[in-house]
Amino acid sequence: MTTNLFSIIIVLGVLVFFHELGHFLVARWFGVGVEKFSLGFGPRLFGRKVGMTEYIVSAIPLGGYVKMVGEDPDAEITDEERHLSFTHKLVWQRMLIVAAGPVFNLVLAVLIYTGLFGVYGVNGLSPVVGQIKPNTPAASAGIGYGDRVVEVNGSPVVLWNDIADAIEESDGNPLSITVERSGETRLMEITPEPSTARNIFGEEVPSWAIGIGPIQDPVIGGVQSGSPADKAGLKVMDRILAVEGTDLDVWGDVVTAITGSEGKEVELLLLRDGAELTLTIQPEQLDGKDGVWRIGIAPYYEVVNKRLGFFGCITGGVGKTWFLGKLMVVGLVKMAKGNIDADLGGPIIIAKMAGDQARVGISSLISFIAFISINLAILNFLPIPVLDGGHLVFFAIEWVTGKPVNDKFRELAHQAGMFLLLSLMVYVFYSDIMKLFFK
Repeated sequence: MTTNLFSIIIVLGVLVFFHELGHFLVARWFGVGVEKFSLGFGPRLFGRKVGMTEYIVSAIPLGGYVKMVGEDPDAEITDEERHLSFTHKLVWQRMLIVAAGPVFNLVLAVLIYTGLFGVYGVNGLSPVVGQIKPNTPAASAGIGYGDRVVEVNGSPVVLWNDIADAIEESDGNPLSITVERSGETRLMEITPEPSTARNIFGEEVPSWAIGIGPIQDPVIGGVQSGSPADKAGLKVMDRILAVEGTDLDVWGDVVTAITGSEGKEVELLLLRDGAELTLTIQPEQLDGKDGVWRIGIAPYYEVVNKRLGFFGCITGGVGKTWFLGKLMVVGLVKMAKGNIDADLGGPIIIAKMAGDQARVGISSLISFIAFISINLAILNFLPIPVLDGGHLVFFAIEWVTGKPVNDKFRELAHQAGMFLLLSLMVYVFYSDIMKLFFK
């Protein structure tokens, strides 16, 4: 509990600071006076005034704010203060000041991912072929089990993802693939064929394939605490030889056998430290989903590390931020259309997740901050009054029409936006409590 509380304070503190820093810096850049820079809401805990700005930490750590001179259009501004007034700046300047908050959250994510790539590189599966589907381009070309792919179209291959990316980007054009077999290299020309794959939302999407996969031997790489496998005594590096007397070749056979058990006890033949043993396990449903059974094990993979250069780290940081941001936007659109369930997590769940990541390690917690920062940026860009996106809509209307939005309409819109946000907050708190205590 203490770890969760400490972690969420760190996460929210970093996110809010960067968000408000964006508003603050761009406001000062355009000469807008800033009266307060607050981390948190509510009663003032402590702070210090520097120049005209009071920097404070407030009691409720669920956000923050930057109070600018003339931010309220109805505020009385003296002639001496007019040059410092937010309301009296050009529309495009006000838009940039408002947009700077969520933009800085995206910048934070880029900086974090760039730094993590620089320190840790990229981990992935070894580019060794472990599966060859029959009657596919790879099988016809003669790729064999255990071949190590070293180049694709002249580009070095370090991770399996390097192969997968090259195939996906080929657009069906022939690929020159160099493999290493028994100390010798062989060059093969393989043309990918149209295929389908499932995206993160479970939808089938068009893809390209040559019919190979990484090594996925039926060897256990992880056992979930408290799972049926843990209770039955399965251990990491156990090799599963058979399920219910049926011999296994690859990890996918294990998944098929457990899923096909329909909840009945299954007998596993294992190889451990050179000796065979038999265990009986009772599968359980996956998160209560009908027809999806599991025993709580994960496969073992040979993981390799790829180091990135300076520009590679920057490209990777920008690319990962763009990918996750796009993924969230697509997810929000699908939720709005009702294509996927709206499974939202609020402060309680975020605190638990932050604590979990902190227990894994500092790099996991930092990566989590980047992920939540992207989410915060996207949500703030939504065109909801009281959010940055709502303000941007009002300023865009003013830019097009040449006059500010009607005061009464703006007030009603803000009230509606506040009601929506409060309703959402109540829902996510209720959802968090149900997930944690009544699941």
